[in-house]
Amino acid sequence: MAISLTLLIGTALLISLIALTCSERRTSHAPLTLRLLHTKSIKNGYVHPKPTPSSRLGNLWTTDKVDIVSHVTPIQSPAAFLANISIGNPPVPQLLLIDTGSDLTWIQCLPCKCYPQTIPFFHPSRSSTYRNASCESAPHAMPRILRDEKTGTCQYYLRYRDYSSTGGVLGKENLLFQTSDDGLISKPDIVFGCGQDNSGFTQYSGVLGLGPGKFSIVTRNFGSKFSYCFGSLNDLTYPHNILILGDGARTEGDPTPLHIFKDRYYLDLQAISLGEKLLDIEAYVFKRYGSQGGTVIDTGCSQTILAREAYETLSEEIDLLLGEVLRRVQDWEQYTNPCYEGNMKLDLFGFPVVTLHFAGGAELALDIESLFVSSESGDRFCLAMTMNTFDDMSVIGAMAQQNYNVGYDLRNMNVYFQRTDCELLDS
Repeated sequence: MAISLTLLIGTALLISLIALTCSERRTSHAPLTLRLLHTKSIKNGYVHPKPTPSSRLGNLWTTDKVDIVSHVTPIQSPAAFLANISIGNPPVPQLLLIDTGSDLTWIQCLPCKCYPQTIPFFHPSRSSTYRNASCESAPHAMPRILRDEKTGTCQYYLRYRDYSSTGGVLGKENLLFQTSDDGLISKPDIVFGCGQDNSGFTQYSGVLGLGPGKFSIVTRNFGSKFSYCFGSLNDLTYPHNILILGDGARTEGDPTPLHIFKDRYYLDLQAISLGEKLLDIEAYVFKRYGSQGGTVIDTGCSQTILAREAYETLSEEIDLLLGEVLRRVQDWEQYTNPCYEGNMKLDLFGFPVVTLHFAGGAELALDIESLFVSSESGDRFCLAMTMNTFDDMSVIGAMAQQNYNVGYDLRNMNVYFQRTDCELLDS
């Protein structure tokens, strides 16, 4: 689901972090590897994926023994990671937001009521491999689906939490990925949403749904494992961000139990520390009770979202450290992010790491790049976290997962955290 966070600092600072999939809502397969580039500010707000050379399309790899790579292109507002894949025949390159918080992979399709994008739109009538998908019984799945008796098509509709939405026809199509040895591989008959009425999004051309539900590309096409390694969102030139789908996924590092409920990935967050200090937050604050609360891991959300008690405790501790030496910017909205005057890198040098502690001993360490966001002018910064006043759910977003390899094993129900330089895994 999508959540939009706007930080206002007087009239001088406007930072928008938009996050998808904080929403309502197994067999062995060939491994798929996609190279990722983080999102950054781009002139005119858009980016262009690298096209697939037509000279290579007639010589596709079809082996099950090679990891598959799709280069990914960056944007920064929203702060996220985008997979660069191609769809159809002839293939049309697309930029899809990598989203563990939703299931359906969808792409803007012509003709449509679309938001602007400068990369090519996908036109299904021009692809020799496109066909409509049949409606399936999925009473608890997102998106909502309904058969249109007049057209014989299966219509879908999906609305995210910030009221952005996509609707259209469920289709089947070939997706083209680049392999780790610079070859190409085509995966046929992947069910996706051909979005014909889309609003509330920007820059990317759709969403790559990696959630655990019925319409997820993971569970339908690539089995029970996937992993991603994210570098720094501030390093535009870093080429080693990587997503792997299938048996080649990297499930290394410290494991913590994974739970699936209503098509979300839940983890057992137990405590938070600031430096060496374990914060006074009761463990029940992070637990799920029925449909309320709990801790979700979601790459579609930019920032970290904490239940009220956890957020208040952590933000107060941070303010105790910063409030005595930096001037607090007063013009900030209630229940959003405390902001300060100062240079993030200089004034936060040596700032203690915030560590999220999970069941089983796994940890996620958040340095200043994962905790704070700077103004474009560089003279003010805000805590890149927000309080959940809606249902006390905590969300671990993309910013918190920088400089980590995160592996998902849906068969053994574990998630693995490994702090690493992604270049060490990119071989």
